[in-house]
Amino acid sequence: MTKVKSAKQLTVTYFSVIAFAIITLHFSLLDATLEDFEYINATNRLLHAKAVAEEVLQDQSDIDHFAIPPFTHAYLDTQLLPSQITITDSSPREKTFELKATDSDETEYFALVTTLSIGGQNKELYLLFYDDIYEVSEEQIFLNQLKQLGISILLLVISFAVVFKASDRLTNPLTQLANDIDSRNANDLSPITPPAGITSREVLQLVDSFNLYVTQIQALLDRERSFNRYASHELRTPLMVMKGAISLLGHSNDPMFIAKQQLRLQQASTEMNDFVTTLLSLTQEEDLDKVSTRQVTPKDIQDIAEAHSSLLSGKSVRWHVESSGPIDIKMPENAFKILMGNLIKNAFAYTEQGHVIIRMTPTSLSVEDTGMGLENSANTKQGYGLGLLIAADICRKYQWQLSHQTNQHQGCTATISL
Repeated sequence: MTKVKSAKQLTVTYFSVIAFAIITLHFSLLDATLEDFEYINATNRLLHAKAVAEEVLQDQSDIDHFAIPPFTHAYLDTQLLPSQITITDSSPREKTFELKATDSDETEYFALVTTLSIGGQNKELYLLFYDDIYEVSEEQIFLNQLKQLGISILLLVISFAVVFKASDRLTNPLTQLANDIDSRNANDLSPITPPAGITSREVLQLVDSFNLYVTQIQALLDRERSFNRYASHELRTPLMVMKGAISLLGHSNDPMFIAKQQLRLQQASTEMNDFVTTLLSLTQEEDLDKVSTRQVTPKDIQDIAEAHSSLLSGKSVRWHVESSGPIDIKMPENAFKILMGNLIKNAFAYTEQGHVIIRMTPTSLSVEDTGMGLENSANTKQGYGLGLLIAADICRKYQWQLSHQTNQHQGCTATISL
């Protein structure tokens, strides 16, 4: 496994590389600047000496070497050069070049080999330039630059301390956050408290994003738990119907009786299929923009209510649908049947006398009953069954709003705002 460095280690490494690069660049620029300055100075001196030598030789053609104050000497023959200086035929012509004395590694000469026309004859002129004062000045300049370099290194050390401290302040909250997450139990999905000493907005964004992610995981787990709870509750009735119908089929050969039991089996299996499809959809993410718009008519609502009318058997309860016409919704048919079916089923189951009215408007659907009401239930959701929880989850997924209110006289009204 590749070893990953910490933020502090990376900071130290990168800063050290940058600091070393700056120091190296400083030395290189210092050395190059001094050498360039020395070369420019020597070139200008030698060019000036060439002009002076040309004037001298025009007036005194019999001399073969002479000094050009303050630091240059001219020679007309290589044999006249100082013994420690060697200029060969391969040396550059008409260009300043540097020579080192053979008896010393420190003494530096600059030379220029050029051609002059003297008395109608072309003669080679050898110019040597040596400035011992400049050499001393160069050392002084170098020492002065070393002092400045020392100051620069001191500033780099101070900068390193500041950067290290800043890195420490920036990375400590991340370290605390990582330790907090690492020490958590796998089942602990509570929000993370922002670590102490946060100085950057990015860490807060990280904490908020993590908490949002944890919330989404919690919602997913809740949906899965709800699915198990809903499945065990809502599928029990159709399973009992199917079991009873199968049992009765073995006790009669009457075609009408058999057809009736087959119809019960078909309705129960259809109801189970709708429940399973809807409950599975509640545990999955769905692109609501891809859900097609469909029309719901009063007849559709009436058919859903008819499927649960057996719950009113033996009760003095009337029900009807009030509507001004069809409405358009964005919800799959099976999910809508489960949603309205649960609201209507609860109203039928908990109403012993009176009425149940199902109203349709372009912006809402409501089920009004004269049953036991919300206030008479010790536990509202349990009192009205898990059907209301399923209905609430369906509404939440398809961005509808489900609300309940107690009627003025008796019962309650469940309203879906589209």
